[in-house]
Amino acid sequence: MCWGGKVSKALPPRSVGRALLAILLLFSPPALADMRIAAEQSASAASLTLSWPGTVKAEHTLDGRELTLRFSRPIGAARVDTIAERLAGWVDGVQYGYDSVLLVLAPDVAATVTTARDGVRVAFAPAPRAAAPSDEDRAAERRLDYFRAVTMMEEGRAGEARVLLDTMLANDPKDREAVDLLAQVAERQGRWREAVGLYGRALELSPDSKPALDARKRLLSEHGDQARLDVDVLHVKDADVQHVARLTGNREVRWNSALRYMVERRRLDVDRARRADGRIEPFHGQRLRGELSLLHDWDATLDQSRFSLFAAPRTAGLGIGHDLRDAGGQTRLSFAWSEPTFAFVEGIVGAGRRDRLWIAREQRLSERWVATLGGALNRYGLAEEGDLARSASLEGSLRYTVRVQRPIVSLAYVLDAEYLNRRAERRDPLGNPFFPLPVARREVHSFQIAAEDSYDSGFRWALQAGWSYDRFNKGGPFAAGAIGYELWDGFEAGLRASHTISTARGTGSAVDAAGGYLLWRH
Repeated sequence: MCWGGKVSKALPPRSVGRALLAILLLFSPPALADMRIAAEQSASAASLTLSWPGTVKAEHTLDGRELTLRFSRPIGAARVDTIAERLAGWVDGVQYGYDSVLLVLAPDVAATVTTARDGVRVAFAPAPRAAAPSDEDRAAERRLDYFRAVTMMEEGRAGEARVLLDTMLANDPKDREAVDLLAQVAERQGRWREAVGLYGRALELSPDSKPALDARKRLLSEHGDQARLDVDVLHVKDADVQHVARLTGNREVRWNSALRYMVERRRLDVDRARRADGRIEPFHGQRLRGELSLLHDWDATLDQSRFSLFAAPRTAGLGIGHDLRDAGGQTRLSFAWSEPTFAFVEGIVGAGRRDRLWIAREQRLSERWVATLGGALNRYGLAEEGDLARSASLEGSLRYTVRVQRPIVSLAYVLDAEYLNRRAERRDPLGNPFFPLPVARREVHSFQIAAEDSYDSGFRWALQAGWSYDRFNKGGPFAAGAIGYELWDGFEAGLRASHTISTARGTGSAVDAAGGYLLWRH
């Protein structure tokens, strides 16, 4: 054909194929060859050579005992997995990918990497021994370890703090500060028995350590063997007066378990009390109820399980519960069947009972912030009928500790809500409708400030004040105060008083209470 004044002849098909093949061979890269491995060792040194035919670029990084080698060409089918065996005593392990190799050096082994045009050579030799640290260096390192342990606790990494402190005590069993910090870790993890023993060990090393003494007494006060008698008088405005005497106690038994008991005698004086059949009559009498619980702490998981028995006239029930504990807090699960409840006058008169399924989470957000949130399904009844009202309840709080030193001051928001699903209606002998149990819906938002302190003399006090707002009923201010004094070692007495709003009944009536307690620790 003719184009631009020149004649062009078409190439035969075989010539075209040869021309294309020549072009592909001219511009295609050479075939990639696999990496070659050469390893040598003697009693005092070893070497590893990784190379390719031709040129290759290599980079390396050393992080502690991990030496990473990266190349510009793939490893291929080279037997990298045999390096650790061929260099036993110098290399503990090997990992590899498409174009990189990671060598885990044996302890006390140093590695020097030399790059070449075709790869790298790694020379292994015993690491030089560091000079023995001075006493000042050891003291500085120990102070740094204390700081690390405290930081781990504040960040919720109690398990890591425990490992560090255990190592420190293995090197120096008489390190009192490490013992004290380990006791704090055990307390954070819920191991109160271990914490009591560690605080005692800290006092053996330093008998004048007041923080350890106070912490040990506080833990024994909260969890140790004790018996307590509380006596209170409650007056609900324009309603009833109640005299309550309650005996509670805790007794340690074997296998990380404890028995807890409660016996309550409640006297009620009210001019208008509704009976189960709807009749309204005065009531001046008393009711008893009791509870016995077995608690078991699981050392392996830090969890706690509970089994409870409830008893009252014409009512008996049981409950089970389990606390799942972790570094940040705990999740509580519980179920109660036919638990006696005295939240309502009708419940006191007619043997009130409640079935409840409950779940709650307590989370430590930081050293100063703590949050809780829980929900429950409830069913209320009387001795004659067990299903008179059903509800769902919601509880929560967000607390901020303003001052962590004594006196301790905190601010809190508290939510206490209950939403009715069903409430049975009956008719009295005259045909008038009534509710056998006046369970009321509520949604109470409370804002409070609290302060507390204790002194070496054994005197302690606590104050609380705030305001409650109920979206469905009446709210108002509330305040409470308590004082206590340790008359002698293991025996304490105290007084308290409060003014609140009755939200559970839905009336918004003011409730004034005053009472005291005797506490015996043994």
